[in-house]
Amino acid sequence: MELNKKFIAKMTRLYGVIVLISNVIAVLVPQLISIPVLDEQNVQKWEEFLANNHLASIAMVFAFMVPSLVCIIYSYRIFKSDEKIVKNVAEIPSIFSLSSVIGWNLYYFIEIPFVIYARAQFGIYIKAILVSSWAFALFSGMTAWTLSYLAIEILNRTILLPKVFPEGHISRNGFSFRPSFKHLMLFCFIVSSVFPVVILLSSYISVQVNNGLELHSGVIIVSVMLLIIAFVITMSLSRLILNPLKNLTEASKRIQKGDYKSRVGIVTSDELGELADSFNDMADSLAEKEFMRDTFGKVVDPEVRDYLMSGAGRASLGEALGGETREVTVLFCDIRSFTAMSEKMAAAEVVSLLNRYFTALGQCITAHHGIINKYIGDAIMAIFGAPVASQNSAEDAFLAAMDMRKALVQVNKEFIEDGLPELKFGIGIHTGPVFAGTIGAENRMEYTVIGDTVNTASRLESLCKTYTTDLLVSEAAASKLKTPLEFVTDAQIRGKTEPMKVYTFNALHV
Repeated sequence: MELNKKFIAKMTRLYGVIVLISNVIAVLVPQLISIPVLDEQNVQKWEEFLANNHLASIAMVFAFMVPSLVCIIYSYRIFKSDEKIVKNVAEIPSIFSLSSVIGWNLYYFIEIPFVIYARAQFGIYIKAILVSSWAFALFSGMTAWTLSYLAIEILNRTILLPKVFPEGHISRNGFSFRPSFKHLMLFCFIVSSVFPVVILLSSYISVQVNNGLELHSGVIIVSVMLLIIAFVITMSLSRLILNPLKNLTEASKRIQKGDYKSRVGIVTSDELGELADSFNDMADSLAEKEFMRDTFGKVVDPEVRDYLMSGAGRASLGEALGGETREVTVLFCDIRSFTAMSEKMAAAEVVSLLNRYFTALGQCITAHHGIINKYIGDAIMAIFGAPVASQNSAEDAFLAAMDMRKALVQVNKEFIEDGLPELKFGIGIHTGPVFAGTIGAENRMEYTVIGDTVNTASRLESLCKTYTTDLLVSEAAASKLKTPLEFVTDAQIRGKTEPMKVYTFNALHV
């Protein structure tokens, strides 16, 4: 995946501007909303002290400078590599917005030494000043944090993250500043409930104290009760949303592992219930498709199935005739005297015998990267080198034939023990060009190979009877083998004008 770093940098700069604007608003808002003051007389002296120096301006500069530096440094760090961008881009809203909190906390701590100095010089009682200053820094930091986080997070999720992660998979690697949904709910609770109630309650207390009025504990108790109720509602709502999502996540992971019977319980008719219904319908659809895929893999070779379901296969299926010319090795294997043998057996017994025989020999073919293209009665047509290319298709076919010999010996032992006839076969192997692809009618196709190479391999298998051997390999295939073969003869192949050199290896005479 190639990242558009210019676009990401442009969005990052926009996020930085949002942080600055949020901090400007954070300075203006407290001027419109009165911050609670518990000791107006001393606070007034403190404000006069500030008016005679540049302390407030210096502290304000730090309040703006720190977030800017944090944003610049963080952006520089993540742009060192594509890997860092992918790993950290989702955390930008949290980092950038938290920088404002750091800046306003620094603003508060810068004031503390000067407050202590003002106390020593003017005898100001600093407790109320520190509380008031802390309230200002807290309110400003919370305002900047809320505005910047919500704005950047919306832009990040809507514009930037879809560009960086077009296929999703935004993982949380190790320690992360990205808040979970539960943390976002707590954030909303703090911003929408705790902060307003605390401001209103402290304003009430400030007015009562400054005017020498008695505090009513009922107001405080009601405020605390409201916060408790709001917290319970927030956490309950969080659980109502998160529990179904957790069940959906667990079920999706089980489906990812192949358990297509996984379902989620539907306990509501709202949007989450609709999501659960859609998930269960999707699971049913996936189970059906997997069943069809598995069944398809039994009707055709699994490698052919995977090819047909791939991009190249789908493209060829879209045409009446699709494929390509390539060099492959074709192997034909046929049972000797099977027609006469089957006449003495019931049809069910013949099918059972063939199934056991085909299973044993088929494992030898697939073990050497071959595919069984079709069963022709009691014969097997196997292809090596298509649809998946092979470095040496002739060597694969030859090794498969050697294993087929061994497998036949084992199969015959089992047949004899079960009272079934002993089988013998002939194998023909030839290498050459073929047309490989999907062939057939528009509504009924199959993957196969066509060409003289196929016919020649079939003729070689038939010649095994003439030369009393179970294996014949053409010169074209033999020339590509690492194992030297025994020359048999210059055989006259039906349909060819020139004789063909044929070979065998450790032939078993029949």
